[in-house]
Amino acid sequence: MGLSLGFVALIALLTWLFLRAGEVSPEGHYAYMQSLRRVQQADVELNVAVLGSYSDLMHNYDPLVRLVQEIRSEQPNIGRFPAWVPADDLPQLHDKLNELRAAQRLKEEDIDQFQRSNSVLRNSLHYFPLAAETYLEKLGSGRPPELDHFVRSVLTFGQGPEREDVDKLKLELARIQKLELPAFGELSPAHLLVHARAIIGRRPEVDRLAFRIMNSPTARVSEELTRLYTDGHEASQRLAGYYRQLLYAVSVLLVLYVMYAIERINRDRRDLLQRYEAQREAEEGLRLYAQVFTSAAEGMTITDAESKIVAVNPAFCQITGYREDEVLGKTPALLNSGRQGREYYRQMWSELLKRGQWHGEIWNRRKDGGIYPEWLSVAAVRDAAGKASNYIGIFTDISERKESEARIHHLAHHDALTGLPNRILLEDRIAQAIAKSRRADLQVAVIFVDLDRFKNINDTLGHEVGDNLLIQAAERGLGVLRETDTLSRLGGDEFVVVLPEIEQLQYAMHVAHKLLAVFGQPYLLAGHALTVTGSAGIALWPGDGQSVSELLRKADAAMYRAKEEGRNTVRFYSAGANKTSLGELLLENDLRGALERKELTMYYQPKVEAQSGRLIGAEALMRWQHPEHGLIPPTRFIPLAEESGLICAMGEWALDEVCRQQRAWLDAGLQAVPVAVNLSAHQFAQQDVPALVAASLQRHQLPPEMLALELTESLLMRNAGNAARVLHALHGMRVDVAIDDFGTGYSSLGYLNQFPVQSLKIDRSFVCEIGAPGGAVKLVAAMIAMAHELDLSVIAEGVETEVQRDYLLAHGCDQFQGFLYGRPQAAGQIQGLLATTS
Repeated sequence: MGLSLGFVALIALLTWLFLRAGEVSPEGHYAYMQSLRRVQQADVELNVAVLGSYSDLMHNYDPLVRLVQEIRSEQPNIGRFPAWVPADDLPQLHDKLNELRAAQRLKEEDIDQFQRSNSVLRNSLHYFPLAAETYLEKLGSGRPPELDHFVRSVLTFGQGPEREDVDKLKLELARIQKLELPAFGELSPAHLLVHARAIIGRRPEVDRLAFRIMNSPTARVSEELTRLYTDGHEASQRLAGYYRQLLYAVSVLLVLYVMYAIERINRDRRDLLQRYEAQREAEEGLRLYAQVFTSAAEGMTITDAESKIVAVNPAFCQITGYREDEVLGKTPALLNSGRQGREYYRQMWSELLKRGQWHGEIWNRRKDGGIYPEWLSVAAVRDAAGKASNYIGIFTDISERKESEARIHHLAHHDALTGLPNRILLEDRIAQAIAKSRRADLQVAVIFVDLDRFKNINDTLGHEVGDNLLIQAAERGLGVLRETDTLSRLGGDEFVVVLPEIEQLQYAMHVAHKLLAVFGQPYLLAGHALTVTGSAGIALWPGDGQSVSELLRKADAAMYRAKEEGRNTVRFYSAGANKTSLGELLLENDLRGALERKELTMYYQPKVEAQSGRLIGAEALMRWQHPEHGLIPPTRFIPLAEESGLICAMGEWALDEVCRQQRAWLDAGLQAVPVAVNLSAHQFAQQDVPALVAASLQRHQLPPEMLALELTESLLMRNAGNAARVLHALHGMRVDVAIDDFGTGYSSLGYLNQFPVQSLKIDRSFVCEIGAPGGAVKLVAAMIAMAHELDLSVIAEGVETEVQRDYLLAHGCDQFQGFLYGRPQAAGQIQGLLATTS
């Protein structure tokens, strides 16, 4: 008995050492190192591609997009460390991996900004030299010499700027803008200076981004991660070598043990004949069972009562990829895919213990990591006492059957040519989008796109070329949509896009124009460069229809109207929506030239002292005098300016115009009063406000006490640190700052106490509550009291009635602004008030 236990112990030790000696997988190590090398290679190529774009050797950004996507696709692979990596090394590896991912994210953001800025710079560098040369030729010999110098300076700066030249160029640009230069048809000095400004602004930004990308720490961190992983692999290899040495020693002991066992068998030879006969009969039975076991096409597993595997057949090894010696002594949990939870296995064992058998579908994992479905039957083998001594599992790989079912399902719901959702899946997606948008109280847009004159391509070049064009069009369409959007093909050249949860119909128009733009790019097919335009129609839920079929029908009708009105265009089903969208688009287009055409003007609304009613200030309010539509209020064109990026230039003009007007009033001998200018969030975040203010004051020799700025509290809280820096700079210049629309945001009073501001303006929405039935006027009184505790002056805007005036005066309000004291008026009208005050 002792010898048998010793033999079993040696066998178990030998098996354990054998498994540990072969634990380090060369395949896994090679695969992981390949992933690391692919990431490093892609990072190097990404730097080369950025350098090529920066050097103007590469004219598109496809390599950048491809390499960034390649690095993203490898991130999950390098995040899965092989199982044999020492546990002590894992924290360092994970830290280094997180550092690499953070560096890669920052690099991706810089590359995205680089693409945008470099595209703008390229466009201006391409246009500016030709336009400048043409314009200078038209001006002839009488052109101003400073214009020649400015053009040369911009061209030199565009090729490689000097940091100290930026401010000089900006000053030259400001001087050139003041010159009264003629326009020659569409070639105007303003258009020329727009591109010059783009070169001056974008060149340093592109240089800075390119330098930051090229000096990104991704390569260094990747090398450090490789080194840490290699050190861990070498440590595991050394440990495996140690186990192999032990395996050799145990094998020698086992051989000695076998020799001793043989000697003992020889002493017991008298019993061998009887034992041999019994063994021969048993072996015949076992041989029959073994033949069935080894020849079966189904995988078979035999475990002991503790669920440890004691035998597997060749089919098991073929299906799972494990060798027999790799699974002996382990439990079937080795194959666990993780797709079934604990409750699934608990129910399986409950039925197995209760009934003695179980069968069902289960997902397991192969040795190479692949997950596959199988049909499994498990039966318990009981001993004489009725206790389970073994379990036999028989399973069949049903991957092919599952794949066939998946292919059938995919073909039933997707277009066979493009792989896009077909009409069945499209209707389901529209229904889902309607349900989601109904909960969020938003709209759904259905865009019906049809390629123009596509039949001509099929008739002249054949259906194969037409099919290739449709495949490319599908890929282009997917590239401009969000992940939550759906692009489907109904058949022929008809595509449908579903945009769920949209807030404004202009977004649907924007997406439709993007689709038509990518569809209208040339296709290289069968040696021909083909250009195919498209026509699109848009229907909106819930305004244009409640059902899926109704939305599709109306989007189709809108598409046909687009074809009838000239093709290569977009139309809403609703005529009103078409008119609104087109009107906003035309208005934005007109706004782009409003500054150059001098259509913008400043109006001034008086501010009076609360106690005396004396004029003590004014607020400057921008107006747009459109040549066709007349005076356009700021509530309509300011949002367009913010969306189109014009707000910074308009805000800069407003500052300068107010300073110019103040200087004119002072020169006329009038008693000028401080004028407040509103700053937008875009201008506050993107421009150096103190520098702009200082430049305007210096340019017009205006005392800083004559200028004030108004900022909303939400603007200040967006970046409190930067806001505090700017406000302290303005305070040092003796320029007063007021917080506008106070009470409508979510600012912190702690931050408010730290900002060097002089006034609070109570928003008109609170002032309107005064005198109204049920109005919450206590808030106004509380705001006034709080401002005075902070040593701040209080301005109430929107004062329109005497009741409001009396209430505010009784609670200590310092200044009033509203229709009761004067509407916004032109500079000539406010000048009369200033003359009266003087």
